[in-house]
Amino acid sequence: MLLTQFVMNTSHFMTMSLLAVYMVGTLRFGAWEVATVMTTNLLAAQLLPFVFGLMADRYGFRLFMAAGLLLRALGLLGFAFGSGWLALSAMALVMGIGVAMYESSVYPFFSKQAKPIATRAFVLNNQMLNMGVVAGPLLSAVLLAYDIKLAFLVSSALFGCLGLWVFSQRAIDAGFTRGTVLAVSLQRVLRDRRFLFFLLAVVPWYFLFAQLYVSFPLYLGQIAGEAAVPKMFLVNGLVGLAFMVGTMVLMENSDARSVLPRVYAMATVFFFAAPVLSTAWWFLLFIGCYTVVETLILPAIETIVTEMAPDGSQSTFFGALSVASAIGGGLGYYTGSWCSLNLDARSMWTLFSGVGVLGCVLSVWFVRTQRAPALERV
Repeated sequence: MLLTQFVMNTSHFMTMSLLAVYMVGTLRFGAWEVATVMTTNLLAAQLLPFVFGLMADRYGFRLFMAAGLLLRALGLLGFAFGSGWLALSAMALVMGIGVAMYESSVYPFFSKQAKPIATRAFVLNNQMLNMGVVAGPLLSAVLLAYDIKLAFLVSSALFGCLGLWVFSQRAIDAGFTRGTVLAVSLQRVLRDRRFLFFLLAVVPWYFLFAQLYVSFPLYLGQIAGEAAVPKMFLVNGLVGLAFMVGTMVLMENSDARSVLPRVYAMATVFFFAAPVLSTAWWFLLFIGCYTVVETLILPAIETIVTEMAPDGSQSTFFGALSVASAIGGGLGYYTGSWCSLNLDARSMWTLFSGVGVLGCVLSVWFVRTQRAPALERV
């Protein structure tokens, strides 16, 4: 499954590294249209895992994984041949449903492993993300020399092959035990107030994470040209890979909850410093620093969910995390698109830094609630 994650991430970043630039530069979309297409995908991808998670906890993981990959293949075909923002929004919806179905099962599949293995799996899964960030833009740079639509076609073919392969892997069902009644899983989430506090604390991170696909490439394109955009994702992936061992050691020797305030504080400083110099090398240095934050916080968040989710309701708890991701990411897409096209650099990056401050405050609050008996699960 980790190998599948690598191929999937490679395919994903083959297209996502160019998506915002493609819609603005080639299709001449405005800020509202770019944000609508990307937010449609995000909302479907991040809200629906809660629904599919309830179903996966009940019926198993494999079919949801396979169907999700095949839907993403279909959506990418639509991106290759569509042109209007309504058509691309529809394809973004199809892709988002595919993401929701797949991710409602793959993370719970990892979380069902023994705790030391699960923690390492989440760290290594993040490295599969970083490897995909390296390989995907490299492939897109090659295809861009011919026709940008080739990236969508090749990516669609990869997702289709992955979907068929996952469908054939019946061993995935071996980790699935007796299904949990949907109402039970739903009650477990809604009655766990500490978990709801945690979701509130991670919303600012997903706001900032969305900028990787919106304000980051648009800003770099403005100061260095569109050809520099793939380099940003290359730096993101290489720094993540270089930091892999450090992340694994830290996660295995630290409380994942304590990681959140620290990385938010780091993000606050890095985002504030991003526009100090309007040069490509300085921004790529910022991307490297941002990647350290990303490499630490993503496995920390996934580990916390694993620790807080009762056995048999892992998919539902990860689905609830996706709702928080949708809220933060949707706000991030619209805000980042608007800021990139309407604000000066200093104002935009100061705003993002302020979001980091908010995340730091909320995560400190969450850590302190762990000691409050009144907030125990009902």
